[in-house]
Amino acid sequence: MNFDANNDGGTAIDVLLICALKDEYDQVLHVADGLVSPEWKEHRLPDGWIVADSAFSTARNSPLTIRATHAEHMGREHAQAIASKLIQQQSAHCIAMSGICAGRRGEVALGDVIFADRLGSYDAGKLVVDEDGERRFQGDMFQFRPSPVWAQRMQHVKTPTDCAWLSERPKLPLENQENWVLLRILAGDDPRQHPDFKEACPDWNKVLTRLWEKRGWLEKPLVLTASGRAWAEELNLRYPAELPEPPAFKIHTAPILTGAAVTEDAGIFPRLSNSTAMRKVLGIEMEASALGAFGEIHNLPVLVAKGVSDYGDSFKDDRYQTFAARAAAECLIKLLRESADLFPAKKAAVHVSSAIFLRPSSLGIPNDLILALAEFYPDVREARALWERAGGRGSEVENIARPRDLWQRLWQNSMQGSAARPEALLRAALEDYPANPVFASHLASLIRQST
Repeated sequence: MNFDANNDGGTAIDVLLICALKDEYDQVLHVADGLVSPEWKEHRLPDGWIVADSAFSTARNSPLTIRATHAEHMGREHAQAIASKLIQQQSAHCIAMSGICAGRRGEVALGDVIFADRLGSYDAGKLVVDEDGERRFQGDMFQFRPSPVWAQRMQHVKTPTDCAWLSERPKLPLENQENWVLLRILAGDDPRQHPDFKEACPDWNKVLTRLWEKRGWLEKPLVLTASGRAWAEELNLRYPAELPEPPAFKIHTAPILTGAAVTEDAGIFPRLSNSTAMRKVLGIEMEASALGAFGEIHNLPVLVAKGVSDYGDSFKDDRYQTFAARAAAECLIKLLRESADLFPAKKAAVHVSSAIFLRPSSLGIPNDLILALAEFYPDVREARALWERAGGRGSEVENIARPRDLWQRLWQNSMQGSAARPEALLRAALEDYPANPVFASHLASLIRQST
């Protein structure tokens, strides 16, 4: 089944954005650059599922409409199930995902964002046990990728430099702080007494614990082990003057691979480069390939942006998780806004000039609008509240049981001179549901007619 704009009898939203975790979803709701409405509108669907709707400005005439949500658990199965469930309730032109991933050490920095130009599952294949009892895995990975034009658009998204959210990125990774401490001890100094201590090692307790327990580079209290001394001497040889600053924030376009388990394996990326057809893989995570398969079956583009929160080994720096999720959401929506011309144009609705009073039989009532109003304001009390917010009198709202019949009558009244004018009615509805494409499309049409 191909989900299109006519699948559910209404107008498709542009983007269904799915996150694996609520923390990632929360960061999506912080994206405000270009937001047409004052804020994201979070609400419950008829079955109780929570989503958030929004509309963003673009270079085209109509806004970019986005519906965001999150799965109840991590993993491919949950992400794909949510996509199937929601897109049957409200069709979309695109599936998107933002969140966090593990990145390839030396190729990406903590907090960087990766746009996926290819997707696949690195743990799909066959497990073979040979005659000696040795287990070998034979990979059999399918690749999913956005169209060439989408991949090109990813490469043209400029790395932001002056956005307020960039200031939320931790200033120094724990590894940088560890290296500074080792060099001070190698020089015979007590790091705590150094004039640069507060600036160079703001996370002293975490750094010390890692050097003692995870790295094995220090013995208590501040004595270099053999391996710690070897690493400190190498650092001193490489950087005799001072340690390099952490790299600036950057956007990458590269393959992202999916696996079933959280990874703590320092050798994972070299092995993936050798055993898959994606030698340039930069990110690994747990959901995106399922959405890639879903999009391919349903002929929908799938766009994935993941922020690097760790390197897939045991030396995780949890301070980057929130920033990585925020950065991914910001960059993904930036890509979508700049590429709005790739989405199908919304169909023109039936227009009636609000300056002409017509008989009900000649109004040409827009069916998609009536259905949308009936869906979101099915109760007479909800309809009356919206009507009054638009400037109408509550007494004008009759006690009609069927929501569709009620809104046919109200829309006729609005077009025939009620104080609740069509523009005011749609603006009030968009305050409640800012990403609703039907409300936005009809309002835009009325505004164009009046200018």
